[in-house]
Amino acid sequence: MKFIEFIKSKYFYKNLLLSLLLLGIFIWGVFKFLDSYTLHNKTVPVPDFANIALADLDGFIKDKNVRYTIIDSIYDLKKPKGVVVDQDPAPGVQVKQDRKIYLYVTSSVPPRVNMPKLKDRSLRQAAAMIESYGLKLNSKIQYIPDQCANCVLKQFYNGKEIEPGALIRKNSVISLVVGRGLGDEEVAVPGLIGLTRKEALAKLAEASLNEGSVRYDNIKDSLKAKVYWQMPGPSKENFVNMGSSIDLKLTADESKIKTSSVSDTTKTE
Repeated sequence: MKFIEFIKSKYFYKNLLLSLLLLGIFIWGVFKFLDSYTLHNKTVPVPDFANIALADLDGFIKDKNVRYTIIDSIYDLKKPKGVVVDQDPAPGVQVKQDRKIYLYVTSSVPPRVNMPKLKDRSLRQAAAMIESYGLKLNSKIQYIPDQCANCVLKQFYNGKEIEPGALIRKNSVISLVVGRGLGDEEVAVPGLIGLTRKEALAKLAEASLNEGSVRYDNIKDSLKAKVYWQMPGPSKENFVNMGSSIDLKLTADESKIKTSSVSDTTKTE
């Protein structure tokens, strides 16, 4: 009976209301604290870090309300050393203030790879392996008499023979010694008109030939230039000794390339 009378009393209701009020204030305070702690509904756009130098990063983010950390380095010959080349999240994405942005920067030192075993492989296989390992094939291939025609006999780096498995920097140039048979073996001259220099080099290597002199027209970007003249020229009757050199001229002028292509087609028909 006393309990029932107590819960019906004004004293009980006053304490109940006071307790609920205090509980409400406590819950409101907790949510306000969490809002301020997590910066609820306060976002900023991710800045574009592209090409920002390492030395300039701290100054760059000073008023951006974000942080950064460098998680990896990438070797890129086309980019300056020590600049940002990628980021996560991407530029423009809305994130909470003080969010950490993960950056990828260019390395000043190329990574190392294990030298592949090229000996006893065909020149074509060796060229493909060299490219897949991130290395470069010396365009001047040395051919010597050997019973295995077009087989790689030796591999060199910086003028010294290099063993398979040796650590070597990416983009290093590898020189090859290749067999040309025991006789004066001849190969057909391939048509190179309309090819880029890289494509022409690959085709010459496939035909067991070397690049000779190379001349460019007045162009700004040599990577876009294509062969418009070669000597010796392509012909069904034109054979040269294995390892011979083919001279090239390259241009970005499409009219020259088309004229040369028509001329070569006429010669070979």
